[in-house]
Amino acid sequence: MQRLAPHLCVVGHPNKGKSSMVSTLVEDDTVQVGLESGTTRQADSFYFKWHGKTLLQLTDTPGFQRPHQVLDWLTSVAVNPAQRPARIKEFLAEPTHAARFPDEVALLTPIMAGAGILYVVDAAQPVTAADEAEMEILRWTGQPRMAVINPMTVGEERTEWLGTLEQYFQWVRVFNPLTADLPARLTLLRAIGELRLGWSDAMAELCAGLEQRQQQRLKDVSIRLAQYWCEQMDRREPMHALHRASGLKAEEILRQKLDDAERQWFHSLLDLWHFQSTEVDRIADWALDAHNLMRTETWYLWGLKQKDLLLVSAAAGAAAGLAIDVGLGGASLLLGAVSGGVVGSASGWLATKQKPGQRWGLFRLSQEKTFIGPVKHPNFPLVVMSRALSFVQQLWVKPHAERSAFTLHNTAEQWDRSAQIQLLKWVKTLQNGRWKSHHQQALAAWIQSQLSARLERFMAAEKDRTWLM
Repeated sequence: MQRLAPHLCVVGHPNKGKSSMVSTLVEDDTVQVGLESGTTRQADSFYFKWHGKTLLQLTDTPGFQRPHQVLDWLTSVAVNPAQRPARIKEFLAEPTHAARFPDEVALLTPIMAGAGILYVVDAAQPVTAADEAEMEILRWTGQPRMAVINPMTVGEERTEWLGTLEQYFQWVRVFNPLTADLPARLTLLRAIGELRLGWSDAMAELCAGLEQRQQQRLKDVSIRLAQYWCEQMDRREPMHALHRASGLKAEEILRQKLDDAERQWFHSLLDLWHFQSTEVDRIADWALDAHNLMRTETWYLWGLKQKDLLLVSAAAGAAAGLAIDVGLGGASLLLGAVSGGVVGSASGWLATKQKPGQRWGLFRLSQEKTFIGPVKHPNFPLVVMSRALSFVQQLWVKPHAERSAFTLHNTAEQWDRSAQIQLLKWVKTLQNGRWKSHHQQALAAWIQSQLSARLERFMAAEKDRTWLM
């Protein structure tokens, strides 16, 4: 049997989530989604391509506007059930109907050309006569049909809707495109494959590919995160004459570089997930000075309470001070700590303005300083890792129809003490120049286990709220 790529028209009332359904199922956040009625004004097709091969086509259609009038026209001539599809084609062929019923003509044309139907409803409201007219028109097409209840709001009408939809459609499912995780999407895609002979092979290939991609992404992202984290832990920036002339403070230059690196890494993952329109709202509320860093609640925001951080730092052999290396000799000065994309200023000292042999505070500067970094604050590794893992988790479970920005808050991580000590030991090894390939592999494996655990917890928490049935 010839393998066919399923083609379905997504149909329903205006503003009931048709475009969101398309966006989530084909993983395309460029599909126009709006709260106002009538966002979709014409039939637009979107494709899920896998290795250059189209495995699913969805056509986003305008909603019904005059279903009663259309059904009245169809039933004005008595026809038997076998003649109903031909009657629909007569409706489309009538020259005046493109102007009188533009929305209905736009949605029925691709259906009568061979597309199946994905009918989207919001079950929070009772079934109306207009709903029944729409469903009857779709039944007249004779094409394979599935109904999807989009639970946009909480309502008590689902039982009535289920009983009604089952009279008109081969399959009825409940599916929220704004919260659907991969298992929910896979179940819906497999059901689509059962609507018409020849569709199941394409859907089986697509579902298998998505599951394989999930596992490969877990491995690849863990490797990339390990590389990014190491670069942030070991980052040092040269101080040039240009910086001296501009009056930029040394710690501000490093903060900008760390912040830029985080932003670029986040956007590289957005590209990997094919998010083209989604923004990242990084909360920059940790630009803290040295005094605030010593407050208990501040330590908690950074990942650990003060007492815990001191214990973990001591066990890892890491410095418990507030330090960034500055200079050729690696002297540690109380210059600042990472913040808000990554370093908050802790002093107004500018390394490039100090002369050899001068003192700053209690420290003698034996030579003019030419670089700043890396950050050696013991909470810095925990913060950078926590932010990166939080972003990946959000990205992993975010459907393409859900258009809110990614928001990163600074919260304490629930790692056990052994994991915290291990991270600080890795940083010490890295910054002391003893980092080897086996360290990198161990770090990537640890990250993979952390991501797996996070995703398992999320899926378990969402299981009782799964919308798919």
